[in-house]
Amino acid sequence: MIITGAHGVGKTSLGRLVVSSLGTASHVIHLRSKNGGEPTPYNCFGFMLARLEQRFLASPTGILQGISAMIRDDAGDKDVVIVVDNPMGIDEMSTGVLMNVLATGAARIIAIAPNVSDLPADFHWLLQDGRLSEVRLETLTRQQTSEVLSAMLGHRLTTALVSTFHTITGGNPMLLESLVSEQRLSGNLVLEGSVWTLLDEVVLEGGHGLEEIVRARWLREDIETRNVMELLACARRVPLQSLAALFSAKTLADMEDSGLLMVDDSERRWASLRLQYVADVIRSWLTVPRRRKLRSMLLGDTAPELWEMTAEDLLGYAAWTHECMEQLGPGHALAAAGEAVLHFDPHFALTCASDIRRTDLQWVGAQQRKAEAHMLLAEHCAALDAIDDVTPGQIDELDAVALVEFVSVRCSALRSVGGRAGSVSQVLDETRDRLEEFRRLGGPGAERLDEAFQQLQLEEFINKAYLGEYTDIIEALEEAAADRSPRSVGHSINCAIILIEAYAVTGRELDALRLVDQTSLRISKGPDIPGLWDHFRLRAFGAMLLSGQWRSCLRLLASGPAATPLKLQHRGAVLELAIGVANLFSGRGEKAIDSLLSAVAQLEHRPVMNLLPVAYAATAFAYGQQGNSPDAYKYLALAEQSEGPSSYIVSWAGQFCADMARRWLGEPDARERLVEAAREDIAHYRYTTAGVSLVGATVNGRDEDFILMEEIAEHRQGPLARLSGLIAKGCHGRNPRTMMDAADVAAGLELDAMEARCVALALDFARQTSDYNTTRQAQSRLDRLSQLVAELPVIPRGNTPLLTERERQIARLAGHGVSNREIAKDIGVSVRTVEGHLYQVFAKLSVSSRRDLLGLV
Repeated sequence: MIITGAHGVGKTSLGRLVVSSLGTASHVIHLRSKNGGEPTPYNCFGFMLARLEQRFLASPTGILQGISAMIRDDAGDKDVVIVVDNPMGIDEMSTGVLMNVLATGAARIIAIAPNVSDLPADFHWLLQDGRLSEVRLETLTRQQTSEVLSAMLGHRLTTALVSTFHTITGGNPMLLESLVSEQRLSGNLVLEGSVWTLLDEVVLEGGHGLEEIVRARWLREDIETRNVMELLACARRVPLQSLAALFSAKTLADMEDSGLLMVDDSERRWASLRLQYVADVIRSWLTVPRRRKLRSMLLGDTAPELWEMTAEDLLGYAAWTHECMEQLGPGHALAAAGEAVLHFDPHFALTCASDIRRTDLQWVGAQQRKAEAHMLLAEHCAALDAIDDVTPGQIDELDAVALVEFVSVRCSALRSVGGRAGSVSQVLDETRDRLEEFRRLGGPGAERLDEAFQQLQLEEFINKAYLGEYTDIIEALEEAAADRSPRSVGHSINCAIILIEAYAVTGRELDALRLVDQTSLRISKGPDIPGLWDHFRLRAFGAMLLSGQWRSCLRLLASGPAATPLKLQHRGAVLELAIGVANLFSGRGEKAIDSLLSAVAQLEHRPVMNLLPVAYAATAFAYGQQGNSPDAYKYLALAEQSEGPSSYIVSWAGQFCADMARRWLGEPDARERLVEAAREDIAHYRYTTAGVSLVGATVNGRDEDFILMEEIAEHRQGPLARLSGLIAKGCHGRNPRTMMDAADVAAGLELDAMEARCVALALDFARQTSDYNTTRQAQSRLDRLSQLVAELPVIPRGNTPLLTERERQIARLAGHGVSNREIAKDIGVSVRTVEGHLYQVFAKLSVSSRRDLLGLV
């Protein structure tokens, strides 16, 4: 056979596995030719020519017979397998020997080449004759990588895990297997609950198959090629012109042809090793003196000028310097730390910032970078400690812009630490007073005061939104967002992004959605501002979700620049939580589970943005939608144990999910908590979240709740507000047609559980009013919806006696097989109380089996 495929796909590794599977039953001969130069006769069989008797060397026929006889003698009684790696450079005489051996049946062959067209002409007739079969290897797509990992590991996988492994391996399945083994052995790849996740970044240090793969490739190359590989492994990337000044053009061309070297299409023509894992493994075995020698070869003994370096240049130079066990200069260290934070590499940011001493002018900036890195790692107390390590005297020396930048990081750290968020407003007020003093006295950096005031204003807006005090800032946000002057582009867009959330929460959902479209267009056409797209997606997602646009939420999450593996490692949990919550709010709890459990697994290790309580509560909600009460209560307990500081909107989402989980489980107190939360939001003009809470509270609600819900709907915009109003009006008036209209609105938003609720109530009301036409329509529609929704939020009562909330709760749990003792423990009552309630339920429903409760409650 011939194994073909792209460079790095694992052709040689597959050939090696095939040979090893034969064991000792076969005699294996490995042949290899070299590319380039004039081919020498019998170059593949040179090791055999030296052993031939003189009588065979007189003619080509004699050599052919001699080599054939030698192969038979060496093999003895074993079958012969010849492995030909790189047959493209094989000479005619060697090909003749191979053809004779094959034609006489003396051996079988495994040839390895990129394509069939690369084979010598004589091999083609073997293919046409069916005596040589092609096995074509392809690299795995990202989806295929996910499928292979699932098959290997047997559980759910985080998005970050799949992305990281696919990027490192380039889709090479054999390397993927080695990487999985290495990361499991190192303890970095772990099973958290039912989800495989990475605890930290993948660091390749060779061994366990990876180094063997790289060394096998390494040993096939000449000395100059190895030197190029070492240099590129250390430097990460080098302009082709600089590389050509050190090495021969032929070597570089051969490396590019063989798939070792990659040159991009940019103006500087950056050259790098094609496969990341090759660079990582080579770098791991180089000594410090060798790394220093290579750096001196390329860069000399002076540091490059900062202004000449791109972000990639800077990070590569910084990494190389530390690998040489040397320190960066303060300027390079601060710049590299900042870029590392932007590239979601917090560990390296901390490494670079640690090169800066307290006496350096860059000390304050270094502490800011340390704080930002610690926040990426969810080490919030460490972030605040880094900021607090700056003395008042050092702060006094900052100019206006630097002062506000420092204060911004300090406020973020304060909000992340329990009990410290309340001091942020005072810090901002003191900073504003300081800027006013700058204005009066003309302190250092006074010429940038307008920029400093803008940054401070943005931080004040962020803090007000964090506290949920949206009405205090809407007018100022509108004014700032409308400023289209060139000097205010970034400030204006950031203010528009906060305004999106303010509109969405205060009942102006349609205004929020219009602003989402406008702001997205501005970002795409504007300058590339770090972090802007992430800020937009976070708040736009919330606005769309509160408006019932869950499909748009999923499209938004899939839009924008593709996330790097490093970014997914530190923010992948946020993405998966958002996907899960979008599906959850649509009523698709079963579909949400995988994403939510993946988010939980990552957040338990690194609770970024203090989102772990939300993830637990959302998971409980999803299990509640499926009628899985044991798991729902498990995650509700975890949510109660993991409370931490968070913004208003995050706190609301977590509490809403927890209350809704309990609502689905039939707890009577959940309704009161939802209504109380709604009244609190109404007092602060947060009409959208109040309306959503009331919708959740009014499953089998009271008339006073429906009246309040209808009043709130009048303060809101959009289809979700109309749906809320119709539900309130239809339930209060027991009007089946109004409830069917509400079901149509829910269907338009693809809110299956909400549609089922409306149809079930319409069916009840139609039966009560003898509206037979609506009864038939509603029954038919509910039959269809019951196939989509794991557990209906409302069961039509018909002529069934009405159960109390507590009876419904206990009956629901009992119907799902939960024991009386477990029910008592879950809901906090005695076993005798549970038994009494079940007695009443069985009597009212005229059933004698717990199993019968599933269809009735």
